Amino acid sequence: MIFSGLTVMRFYFRIITGDIRTGPSSKKEGLSTIVTRVAFGVVLFFAVALYIGFPDRATWTYIALPLYLRVIGVFLGFGALFGIYAVHKELGKYFSSSLVIKKDHKLVKAGPYRFVRHPMYTSYFMLFVAAFLVSENWLLGGSGMAIIATLMTLRIGKEESILLEHFGKEYEQYRQTTGMFLPMTHRLATRKREKEERIVP
Repeated sequence: MIFSGLTVMRFYFRIITGDIRTGPSSKKEGLSTIVTRVAFGVVLFFAVALYIGFPDRATWTYIALPLYLRVIGVFLGFGALFGIYAVHKELGKYFSSSLVIKKDHKLVKAGPYRFVRHPMYTSYFMLFVAAFLVSENWLLGGSGMAIIATLMTLRIGKEESILLEHFGKEYEQYRQTTGMFLPMTHRLATRKREKEERIVP
């Protein structure tokens, strides 16, 4: 159900932003990144096909997990889905599945972008962790996490460089107050303290 909702939502946002006309990857990513993503993508497709169509032949892909971990996986999955929605909503017309800067592109710093520069990757990684916990299928969850890990390691440097080149000092300052994938806890503590100091008469 979570992945069905994700598919519908992703397709909807790709249509309204015009991203449906672009390819799933960009030459700016580099050949190694694209090849690695495709390889893990094939494994993920194979894992999903086994899980749905031939469960009796996929017993070797299962790991028995405690019920509480599967329940946590359900909540984590819906949380990740909400995170992906929030990212799409804030990006609006600037969303793209490729490494491109759109016309009149502005730096988005609202919503989840207040705390994290790349919340889409974080949300998708959470989603595949949830997929593993709920399905108990290490091949399905692991291949999905591997795809996102590829983006978070091989692709992210190029993405940061493009943003820094386009937005310059604004993005450099933004990087000082946000984490790449997780909030900068010391920055959050500083903001809270500053807010409390402004409230005190």
